[in-house]
Amino acid sequence: MPLIQKEGIYKMKIEILVFTEDMIPEAGKLLAQRHKRNRLKQPLLPARFEDDLVTIKAVETLWQKKNKNGYAAFRDGKMLAYLMGSSVIQPWGRCGYVYFAGYALAEGEKTSIIQDLYASLGDDWIRLGIFSHGLYVAAADSDVIEALFNVGFGKERVDALLDLRSIDIPVVAAPKGITIRQAGKGDNDHLGSLSPIIMNALANAPCWHTTIPEDWEELREGW
Repeated sequence: MPLIQKEGIYKMKIEILVFTEDMIPEAGKLLAQRHKRNRLKQPLLPARFEDDLVTIKAVETLWQKKNKNGYAAFRDGKMLAYLMGSSVIQPWGRCGYVYFAGYALAEGEKTSIIQDLYASLGDDWIRLGIFSHGLYVAAADSDVIEALFNVGFGKERVDALLDLRSIDIPVVAAPKGITIRQAGKGDNDHLGSLSPIIMNALANAPCWHTTIPEDWEELREGW
C-alpha cells in the first residue's frame, strides 16, 4: 500500500510493506541507531543494545513469537521505520502489544511514518477482535510518544532507572519490634500471604487490572 508523505511539496513515495523475516537485519540496525540516540538522553540504558548483532537478535526474538505481525516503511528501497507487535489473550480480553524492541524510526524522519505503520498494524488487530492496544516506547523518544498521543493513545505507566552508585543511601534504624533478615526455609507461607497485595491494588482505579481466580495459586507459589 504505497503512501505519499507531504512536506510542503510531494516527496518520493514511502511504501508500507508487511514485515517479513528477511527484513530483520535492517530492522535490527535501525533499532541499534535508535538506542544510541536514546542513550544520549538516558545514559543508564544498557550499552549492549548499540551493537547491531544484539539488536538484530532482539528483533528476531520478537519475530519468533507465535501471534506476531508487523509493517515496515521504505523509501527508494531503504527501510525508514518498522513496527512489530504480537497478541495475547488476557483475562480482560484480546490484547496487542508492541514491545520495547518492536519499533524504530530512522533519524530525521517524520513521526507520521510511525502513525502510518500503526494504522496498518492496528487494523490487523481490530480485524482479529483485538481492541486493547499497548506500545512500550522509550521516554527519550518524546516525539514518537506525542505522535501516538495524537492518534488516541494514553499513558498507562512509566518505568524508571536509578543508578544506586550515584546516590547517598542513608542508614535507617530498624523499626522497633521488627526484625529484617534474609528469607529462608519455613518462610513460604508468610511470603505467599503477600501475593494479593499488588493484585488487589491493581484491581482498583485507575488501572482495573483484574486477575482471574485460576491464577491466584500460581501467584502465591511465585511469591
